[in-house]
Amino acid sequence: MTNRYILLTAIALTAGQGALAQSPEYMQQDCANSTQIFFQDFEAKTEMTYEGQRSDGTHAVNGTIYLETRSADAQCSYNAAGDTLVGFVAEGQSWESWVSGGPSPYQSGGGASATSGGTDSAGPAASDNAQQVRFDPGASSAVLTRTLEAGGAFQFVLGAREGQFLRVRVVPHSGEMYYIIRNPDGSILLDGTDTATEYYGQLWQSGDHVVEVVSQMSEPLTYDISFEIK
Repeated sequence: MTNRYILLTAIALTAGQGALAQSPEYMQQDCANSTQIFFQDFEAKTEMTYEGQRSDGTHAVNGTIYLETRSADAQCSYNAAGDTLVGFVAEGQSWESWVSGGPSPYQSGGGASATSGGTDSAGPAASDNAQQVRFDPGASSAVLTRTLEAGGAFQFVLGAREGQFLRVRVVPHSGEMYYIIRNPDGSILLDGTDTATEYYGQLWQSGDHVVEVVSQMSEPLTYDISFEIK
């Protein structure tokens, strides 16, 4: 996320000029989780191999995901600390927009024909009106502060699995707004709800869930929004 899910506990090791980096095992697991999220197949088997640290300080992890009808290769690049995904290659191309927060091109069964510029009802493209939410490594929650234009709307996209529990809380600094939650198939999980009501519930679909916030004000509105997935 990463929209990514709760990852294995980091195991620190010494690398480079005495800098602490995450372990190869951590990066392998993180790359496996990221690849499942990218392909929107959360049960697929993966095999990942840590290839070492490059001359520019980044770390390389290569591997394969075994989808229902085929296999696909993936390459993950991590920063020198080994705790942040900075590059992702799949289907023969680099997906910089996905790494920087865009939605997966496979959301809602979009397949490789969908690009980071495409949209659908379940997951908007990366733009000024949408953001893919990814938690810090090892975290299961995040709190963001954003500002809506007068009467504006914004969508947050979170990858999550069936059976997990989602908590969403929206707190405007002033003024009135509401929010909606959509399932990966575009159906409504939570209809327009006042921000005084926090959402907490078990998910019944796997894939990208969309939380849309809508301002009811005639002037810009600043708000905090928190997400938790367990």
